[in-house]
Amino acid sequence: MAEFLERGQTITAARYVQTLHKLHRALRDKRPGRNIIILHDNARPHAARLTSKAIAKMGWEVLPHPSYSPDMAPSDYHLFGFVKDQLRGQRYETTEAIQKAVRQCLRMA
Repeated sequence: MAEFLERGQTITAARYVQTLHKLHRALRDKRPGRNIIILHDNARPHAARLTSKAIAKMGWEVLPHPSYSPDMAPSDYHLFGFVKDQLRGQRYETTEAIQKAVRQCLRMA
């Protein structure tokens, strides 16, 4: 699952919760009965009351992340490094071409 924001948009708690609901449906369909543990940082959309309530309602566990930690999540090292390696040295004429290339990389990851 890959979503891209329009230029100039930012992630809000409401938008983040929408994405979490999509993830919840996908996990429920693909891996029913599994306990979900989520690791995200303390960015405002992640730490918002709206987000906390939605995650609790889904029954997910949140791994603690130290406040203002400069550490990246393990997925940042694997996933984003992988995408950067795959796209390094490429030139894209349009935003849509970049998004297509990223989606292809994520299917390989």
